[in-house]
Amino acid sequence: MGRETHDAHDQPLDLFATALTVLLCAIWGGAFVGIKISTLDMPPLGSGAIRFCLTSVVLLAWARYQRVPLRHGRDEIKALTVLAAMFLYTNITAYVGTSLTTSGRATVFFYTQPIFLAFLAPYFLPGDRLTARKIYGLGLALCGLIALFFTKLGRGATSTLAGDLVVLSGALMSAFSAIATKRTAGRIHPVALICWQSWVSWPLLALLSWEFESGRPFVFSGRAITAILYLGLASAAFGFVAFAWLIQRNTATRVTALTFLTPVFGVAYSWFLLNETLTPMQLLGVLGVCLGVYIVNSGGAPEGKEKMGKRENGKFLEVSSSGRKEAV
Repeated sequence: MGRETHDAHDQPLDLFATALTVLLCAIWGGAFVGIKISTLDMPPLGSGAIRFCLTSVVLLAWARYQRVPLRHGRDEIKALTVLAAMFLYTNITAYVGTSLTTSGRATVFFYTQPIFLAFLAPYFLPGDRLTARKIYGLGLALCGLIALFFTKLGRGATSTLAGDLVVLSGALMSAFSAIATKRTAGRIHPVALICWQSWVSWPLLALLSWEFESGRPFVFSGRAITAILYLGLASAAFGFVAFAWLIQRNTATRVTALTFLTPVFGVAYSWFLLNETLTPMQLLGVLGVCLGVYIVNSGGAPEGKEKMGKRENGKFLEVSSSGRKEAV
């Protein structure tokens, strides 16, 4: 019975969830480039503080307009505190790590996150099983990702090693954050989730910047402002909220596997906007990533056959094998 419940939860993404995740990948494809640009004229932590200050103000206004509840009970506050700490660490490592390496290498190492999540999820998320199909698909996508940036990974490894390791640690923390986000499903609205995380993060980032980056100037150049607006509004305010919504309602491994497409969009932007040449190795990498994410997100239990539930008070309540109702 328990095994059937697990299978029922581990379903392929529907068309809307797939399209939304691909859109997020397209937005995030330029995120590490935006971080790199913003840190050319501003200190890393200070730039992050401005970004998330903008995000928090926008999300607070949206939450008030949509009447999203921002007050929670003790258990939810504990969960939000843990998630805020993970969020802060992930963004510190993204900014500091990217400033110590290239944006291409940062992208490669950060998007190893689906691999970490695939091996962690079965221990923390009972409905998210690590199947042979997922292992094969994730492995193929990772090989494609490495091939995609093969030349970038092959040069200057010693000088960028510190930054690479910092970003890699952020990828691991991001996997734990996805698990914690999944466990808040039905209890905390995605807008409230990211709003809380942003409001906690930006003052702490500002304090850290004041303590460790006091000698570096803030130059509000056109490129820095553009990068911060892109990162604060498109990547964070919209992107993080949409990603939290997707994680809460779908199998975490299947959603994050699609984020392997993010570097593919980065390469496409370089080709389309900067006239960079696509090498045969990069084209092979694109093919590997696309095929890998297709394998991960295909197959599984047919949606609706093993599910039981009913709608109460405007919410769909799914009945687990234990008889407990869970909001979807």
